[in-house]
Order: sequence, then C-alpha cells, then structure tokens
Amino acid sequence: MEHFTNRALRTLVLPLAVVALLLSACSADSARSASDFVGGTVTPSPEIQATISGTTTPVIVNSMPTLTPSPTEKPSTAGLAARVNGQDITLAQFNAEMARYLAADPASPDPQSADGKALAAQLQDSVLSALIDRMVIAQEAQRNNITVTDKQIDEEIASLVQIRGGRDQFDQWLAHNKQTEQDLRDSIRNELLADMMRDRIVEQLPRTADYVHAYHIVVATQAEAQNALARLKNGTKFSALALSISIDDSTRADGGDLGWFTHGTGAVVWSEVEDAAFKLSPGQLSPIVHSPIGYHIIKVVDRQTMALTPDDMAYVQQAAVEQWMNRLITNSKIEKFI
Repeated sequence: MEHFTNRALRTLVLPLAVVALLLSACSADSARSASDFVGGTVTPSPEIQATISGTTTPVIVNSMPTLTPSPTEKPSTAGLAARVNGQDITLAQFNAEMARYLAADPASPDPQSADGKALAAQLQDSVLSALIDRMVIAQEAQRNNITVTDKQIDEEIASLVQIRGGRDQFDQWLAHNKQTEQDLRDSIRNELLADMMRDRIVEQLPRTADYVHAYHIVVATQAEAQNALARLKNGTKFSALALSISIDDSTRADGGDLGWFTHGTGAVVWSEVEDAAFKLSPGQLSPIVHSPIGYHIIKVVDRQTMALTPDDMAYVQQAAVEQWMNRLITNSKIEKFI
C-alpha cells in the first residue's frame, strides 16, 4: 500500500477510521492528564419535568370508555445501516464505504468471491463503526458551530490532483479507490471537521506536569525486601545494592534508575511503584511496595515541574481525545440495523 506525506492524501487513500485519525493526528504541543479533561460531550436534549406543588390533584374516575390511541408509526428502517441521533446512515453509504475499505488493500480478494464476502463480513462492524464515529463528530462540530468551507475542500482537492500528477491520474486514483469526487469531498470535509475538533481538545491541555526522578530495587520476597531496606538504612549505597540484587533486568544495570516520569502516562509499568514515588520527597526511601513482579523499594532523587516529554504529551493527548470520543458515543442514540 502506498504511503504519502500529504495529510489529506495519506488519510483518504486508506479506509476512513475516524477515531484512528483523531488519535494518530494528535500534535505533540500540549497535554494534561486525561482524567482532568472536561467537556466535548454530546449535550442530550434537556428533560422537562412538570411538578405541582401546593395543590392537591383530585383523582378523576373515567365515566367514558377509554380510547386506545393510534399506534405511533415508527420511522422505516428499510435501506438503512444505522441511525445516529435521528440521522440516517444508508445501506448505500455503508456499501460504498465497504468497497473503499476493500479497494484500499491490493491484497484483498475479489469482493464477489467467497473469500471476499467472508472478509466483508469480518469488516462489517469496523466499517459501520467508522461511519457512526464520523457522523457523531460531524454532529458535535455542528453543535459547536464549527464548519468547513468549500474553499478549504477545493484547496485539498487541488493538492491531491497535483500529487497524483494531473487530473487524469487523479480520476484514475479515485476510480481505483471506489470514490466519486463528491465522495472524496465529503471525506475531506469530515476529516477537516475531525482535525478541528481534535485541535479544540488538545489546545485546552496544559504543557507541564509534576515529574519525579526515581530509582528502585525489586526482589522476589518480602523477607528479601525487608533485608534490603535494613541495609539501605544502615548506609548501603542504593545503586550498588540494586546492581547486586534487583531482579528487574531493565533497570538493574543502571543501578535501578527509572528515569524521570510523570503520573498516569504509563511510563512506569507498575502503578504501585508510580503511586509510591509521588508520595516521596527527594532523598526519601519508600516502605516496601508490592507489585505483580515482586517487592520494591523506591528512592526519589529529584522532583520538578517541567514540560511534558513528547511521548507523555502524545499519550495524554490521545487519552483526552479517546475520552472525548467515548463520551460522544455514550451520549448518542445509536441504532444499528445490520
């Protein structure tokens, strides 16, 4: 499969998976813990509650026959793949998206073959989820008065035509990917909306966090840990002891050095160690901490507020976008018909 540096071409030549687009496109320029991020959810219609206070409502006994109301006619689902907050995704849209998924991979079998039909069945949930995600994001963008202009789309199209080597090659590329130009314009519009919503999320995230620089020693039993802690309190050098007895191969050669890390980004595999480290001041030793790999003694050597590292920034941005997307889906009324 081809790879391109142009943003629009890179995302549109592949199947449109909106969440993946949001997450992979997160720029590493701002961050904070995703648990602190608030906002960006779908706002459900307010419930109207009628209350009567200060009066007594009499019980009325019906003296006339009870009339059975005519059943409310439900909207037809014929020809639909899903409905999102009352907005339809048609089977035609679903089938077109499935065709693009299959066309994007040259190794895909003929869609009409048994293998092709089996692959389509496997992809059905992913394709439908991508369409639902795209619609939910577009609806949220509309609620936030975020729009994409025709001029912006025209600029993306012009860039794609140039990259493909001219109009004829561009048209061939569209045909190969089972797209009309209108399909592509719609995809670009949704991509740009996703970019704008993502940018609105990440621009709210702080760029700094509290970091600690910590070391640890890990042993297999509590008795060994108690012995090691006693030796440390009697003056044994932490790094020398880690080098001689720690069972953590990833840090032992460096005297147990865990490096600098902040809270909640997964930089330290064991949350028990991370939590214990953030309770310490520089120079302090932790009590014995149990984790799935053994018994730890942690020492913090420094603590500072500093700029998030690129990896931590990317992690926090991804978590914030993922949380936002999950809230949108949770607060949406989604009906699937296939």
